[in-house]
Amino acid sequence: MRKPTIMLMGTFHMAMDPNKVNEQQEGIHNIVEALLDYRPTKIAVEKSFLIEEELDKKYHEYQSGNLTPAYDEVDQFAFRLASLMEHPRVYPVDEIVDMSSPSLEQVFQWSKEHQLDLFNEIMGVQANLQRWVNDKDIHSTLQYLNDPEYNKELQRVYMKLSRVGDRQHQIGVRWLTQWHKRDLSMAANIARITDTGDRILVLIGGDHLHLLERFLKDSGDFEFQSILPYLQKS
Repeated sequence: MRKPTIMLMGTFHMAMDPNKVNEQQEGIHNIVEALLDYRPTKIAVEKSFLIEEELDKKYHEYQSGNLTPAYDEVDQFAFRLASLMEHPRVYPVDEIVDMSSPSLEQVFQWSKEHQLDLFNEIMGVQANLQRWVNDKDIHSTLQYLNDPEYNKELQRVYMKLSRVGDRQHQIGVRWLTQWHKRDLSMAANIARITDTGDRILVLIGGDHLHLLERFLKDSGDFEFQSILPYLQKS
């Protein structure tokens, strides 16, 4: 029995840079055309099941030509690709998790006030991540977000965050527990929509790539396809 295949595509939140989205429509179309070669049977997106009905409605409006794509990676990539593949829908797989107890800002503030050496270590790794950053266009941004070496370095930030606090105040661990819960829930949601022979494309924020891939690989239930060859074609 052939295992389903999963391809994870790390994205960024396009609403933060609408001018870039407007200016680079040709590049977005080229990426979508390249992704057609993967022949996905289902496309999963970082949206909650709570807006599933709204997502279905928007997608059907897009299919009928009555929706102008918003500055959103789902509209720009998932709707376009799903429509070209004549998919009946896209699949929301995100999980609503309260990330405020503590917030990431509180974790950084604690380390800055009580563990300055650790805070400087974290800042140093974040500065090192800038070696990969290339935001000259959307294609370049997607390439570094999906670079395994970039994501390996990003995980060093998270592991250093786990040391923020002390034995009585595990503030870093508490924040990471929230983060892991969200990614583990998304992995479970992806597995739930997958059938034998499927080729799933998952559009997800780049920060989630490492854990999501690890959780899905640990199941032993899937084959994996790298997004990088498709980005190189576009």
